Amino acid sequence: MNKLLLVLAVLLPFSAQAGLLGLDNTIKGEYNTDTSASTLTGEIGKTIGLYGFSITGDVDFDIKEFEYTGMDFKAEYDILDANSTSVYISSGLDTDWDMEDIVVGVEVKF
Repeated sequence: MNKLLLVLAVLLPFSAQAGLLGLDNTIKGEYNTDTSASTLTGEIGKTIGLYGFSITGDVDFDIKEFEYTGMDFKAEYDILDANSTSVYISSGLDTDWDMEDIVVGVEVKF
């Protein structure tokens, strides 16, 4: 767990640099209490939006293993003006450049 916190503290300045370049970035650390396993993943991408419709492309990394894990693509449309409810379709490419599952969904943000 301490290693996970140390890696997060080191990587936060790098994610700020990606934000300065106009890129979306996410770093997520998780610890599974049942298996005592931790994961540290990151995404860097770009979202382009216009009139409630947005398209996002992200490149995914496993930060602990220092490896590329694939790409994700998402098209999203905001149903309500407050940007709290949207419908989306997403998919991606894995490390072998095979197409991932196509997912259609509804998202409500509070």
